[in-house]
Amino acid sequence: MSVASDPRLENNSQGINMPASPPVFVTTSWDDDDRSGLRVAELLSSNRLPGTFYVPTARIGGDSVFAADDLRALSEAGFEIGAHTVSHPILTELRPSDLAHEVGDCKKVLQQILRAEITMFCYPKGRFSTAVVQELKRAGYRGARSTQMLTSSCAFHRFALPTTVQAYPHTRSNYVRNLVRIGAARVLLTSIPDLIRFEDWLQLGKTTFDRVLRHGGVWHLYGHPWEIQKLNLWDQLSEMLEYVSNRRDVRYVTNGRLVDLVNGDAPIGTEKPRESHSQSA
Repeated sequence: MSVASDPRLENNSQGINMPASPPVFVTTSWDDDDRSGLRVAELLSSNRLPGTFYVPTARIGGDSVFAADDLRALSEAGFEIGAHTVSHPILTELRPSDLAHEVGDCKKVLQQILRAEITMFCYPKGRFSTAVVQELKRAGYRGARSTQMLTSSCAFHRFALPTTVQAYPHTRSNYVRNLVRIGAARVLLTSIPDLIRFEDWLQLGKTTFDRVLRHGGVWHLYGHPWEIQKLNLWDQLSEMLEYVSNRRDVRYVTNGRLVDLVNGDAPIGTEKPRESHSQSA
């Protein structure tokens, strides 16, 4: 897989062409509208890490959720804001008119608040189909994030951006079910060593990050700030972010920047509405 801004070859001191080191990307994304996302943003900032916040728009300004000023502050701090529908429905279950509303109107609301284009989308519960992807394209999005986990390859479709690990205390079987539901047999097979050694999400995050450092690829952490707050995972999250931050030869990017940098022409492969989030999204 090629990366737009990285040459395939680089010259050494003798002028001989040598293969360039595989690119290493780190990206993070955070779902839903809970104001605990502001605390996530503080942790990201303290570790000089980017983040993409996917926000449903129906409740903006309500109790305990993002206000418009919060979103503007996040954007001004360098974080990316992405769309997460209006009311967080399962998109594959909607009539075409309702699908167009959920996909298009949330984009318009966020663009009015931020006075900037919204290019990224996140599927509620990870569910999408060919019709959903086509509607995203009609609305003007350039990419979308799924909930496929244990993935670190740069070979992804721009409307099926996968993740590596979730900041959530999944069991080993949760990860297996996540991949089985979407038919990601190859990812499941390559993940067997990690699953055998699995202890918890923090250990899994460090193990997968170390592999990406050695071999190249994308390390993508995602989560729901309200779950982190509810389960008091702040210390673990802080440890994880500190572990992956400030590394040489790592490109730290938002989801949108990653999609733009990495060639996204691989087959989607997960277009069917079987893709499923193993927890609430």
